[in-house]
Amino acid sequence: MIRIPYLFAGVIIVSLAVISFAKPVTAGTCSPVTVKGHAADPAAATTQAQIKLTQEVVRLGGGKVKDSSTDCKPVSSGFECKTKAVVCP
Repeated sequence: MIRIPYLFAGVIIVSLAVISFAKPVTAGTCSPVTVKGHAADPAAATTQAQIKLTQEVVRLGGGKVKDSSTDCKPVSSGFECKTKAVVCP
């Protein structure tokens, strides 16, 4: 069984990575972003979702993640974690 502290530590580390690469996006607008991660366990699925979030922030031209939430659920192939965030300039 995975340990919840490791899961949260992974989320915090990846979130800090997203913030460290922050650049301004289009001035005055915030963009909602939703990404999914799939893996055998919730920690790995969360990490995959956070990596995809980082890639999406870069694709949008940078910015800061103002609000983020992650929800994981079991699926036939393991776990699916969905991360919703708001990216602002």
